[in-house]
Amino acid sequence: MPDIKKLKLMGANILLSLGGIAFALVIAEIGLRIVGISYPSFYQVDEYRGHALIPNFSDWWISEGKGYVSINSDGLRDKEHSTTKPENSYRIAVIGDSFSEAIQVNAEETFWSAIANQLPSCPALQGKKVEVINFGVGDYGTAQELMTLKHHVWKYSPDLVLLEIFTGNDIVNNSQALSPADRFSPFLKKENGQFKMDLSFKETETYRRRDSFARRFVFSFINHSRLLQVINEAKRVISLKNKTGVNSSTNTASNDIIPALDFEVNLYQEPQNKDWQEAWEITEELIKQINTEVKSKNADFLAVTISNPPQVYPDLKIRDRLSQLGATNLFYPDERIQKLGQNNGFKVFNLAKPMQEYADKNQVFLHGFDNTRMGVGHWNKQGHQLAGKLITEKLCQKIR
Repeated sequence: MPDIKKLKLMGANILLSLGGIAFALVIAEIGLRIVGISYPSFYQVDEYRGHALIPNFSDWWISEGKGYVSINSDGLRDKEHSTTKPENSYRIAVIGDSFSEAIQVNAEETFWSAIANQLPSCPALQGKKVEVINFGVGDYGTAQELMTLKHHVWKYSPDLVLLEIFTGNDIVNNSQALSPADRFSPFLKKENGQFKMDLSFKETETYRRRDSFARRFVFSFINHSRLLQVINEAKRVISLKNKTGVNSSTNTASNDIIPALDFEVNLYQEPQNKDWQEAWEITEELIKQINTEVKSKNADFLAVTISNPPQVYPDLKIRDRLSQLGATNLFYPDERIQKLGQNNGFKVFNLAKPMQEYADKNQVFLHGFDNTRMGVGHWNKQGHQLAGKLITEKLCQKIR
């Protein structure tokens, strides 16, 4: 009899402890939601591009800037769009990387929203409904943007395709030699003088694991719990710190602004080695293939090279230091792609120079946020608004 009483008492204590833990977890979850802390993952595997956005998922992004991210049923960081193009309308498809995805700001603050709002005043489009559809996804290189164009864009029948080019990492991302060894994406390769898209990432154990039901279920569960997101983020930061030996936060980076700008001298000069020569060759071929694909569908094409943080950092002393380190022409990548367009019959619009002029004149940072570091990283709201205004003006000149 005493043993039974002891067992009952032990059982009651266990239940009470479990109840206390459950209550504490619920309180922690509620508290995290109240203070707005979240670290969601917006991505899933994709058979053509390596990764893509998760359809019908929404959450806050606070790691850099702050934006409410809502992904539509087709996996676009945008509102819903009918695949059937409305009558008397003009459609623009934006393909690009994290600058187009733009999770650092709210959707209405992005450059593509600014274009959608401002372009209807263009005389050539008077009376037409303007739609700008955003296909941008973070960490995309030009190969992934080409695959997006081929496999996802055309069902929306755009009149114009706008390719956003971030030279800050696109040239590196397009090169398997220069990219990190664990980069998970298709690569355009040149074999025996012929270019061929390599999708071998689908054959890797990493792809199969990420595509498994178990992993999808686990990350879906994490995405719906702020507490699990915090635990997962802490695990990621610790792993990164152990791997690199430094803290991943830009706030604790060196006081020297040059490393924080992700400065890569090879980007701002003629290629000095084989890897960079091949990276540029592949990048230029990818852009040419995008132009060819767009023309085959009887649509217009505009390539837009956007600003890199070093190009528009509003401090001449810093830019002089970059020049002393070998970056004698910060606009080299923009000018090279401009020449590519001239030689291949498509328009290229370079944003860096006018954005630099604006940043210098007004002494404002167009990249960076208060919760990271001003002047580095992605466009802030002011950067997006200026880019949207400049692109709109260029499109209005182009559309006749």
